[in-house]
Amino acid sequence: MNRKKTPSRVDAVIYGVHPVVETIKAGKRRVEELLWTGGSAGERELAALIRDASFPVTRISAQDIGSVTGSLHHQGVAARVGPFPYVDVEDVVADRAKHTGPVVVLDEIQDPGNLGNILRSAECLGGAAVILPKDRAVGVTAAVEKAAAGASAYVAVARATNLARVVEQLKDSGFWVFAAEARAGSTCYETDLTGAVALVLGSEGKGIRRLVREKCDRGISIPMTGRIDSLNVSQTASVLLAEVLRQARGATRAATAEVPPSP
Repeated sequence: MNRKKTPSRVDAVIYGVHPVVETIKAGKRRVEELLWTGGSAGERELAALIRDASFPVTRISAQDIGSVTGSLHHQGVAARVGPFPYVDVEDVVADRAKHTGPVVVLDEIQDPGNLGNILRSAECLGGAAVILPKDRAVGVTAAVEKAAAGASAYVAVARATNLARVVEQLKDSGFWVFAAEARAGSTCYETDLTGAVALVLGSEGKGIRRLVREKCDRGISIPMTGRIDSLNVSQTASVLLAEVLRQARGATRAATAEVPPSP
């Protein structure tokens, strides 16, 4: 184990126990160096991985890790890593048979916490992939990965220049594309969300842009009963992903029940 008082300059960094642990376990991203304090929850979580590590492990102070990450929420663990492994949009939309869950299309999401929470929901609730615009939107940053709590190591994330064109490509590949809209006439609970489905969600302030919305097949809403009549975009994504999963499992159970038992 390398020991020094201050870390070398970091070009890309992730921090927090879950993002670091899951990135190492997933094995999809180059880990250049692990930085840790040696006295946190990270020690317990990372002990086995550190023993088998093929990368340098440097023990430094919590203050130094804070300087490297620019955050106080590092939990005593950070890692210098290669760039985030985005996938190609074409690989996401080309063959719907490859997808066992919905594709989530995010139109100009700005808040890292929202994107991180959506990635976490996609991983937990069966999302096949998340597509982001390349411009005027947050990418997968260290703050996003911290909010995702390790989910970013597993969810396929693509970036596209033209989201309206992506919606067209999804439809051409056999997806039904639903726009999440607070005032849509049909709710997610009365809409058939089985099969190849894509969910389009808009930015925190402006919602889905007009050109992107016009390409979608239809809008769906979440019925509200409270005095506050709206959810933020990450909460909306969680509800819709959960409903898609519920309907998919119901369809599977129905199909299984229709198969007569073997004589």
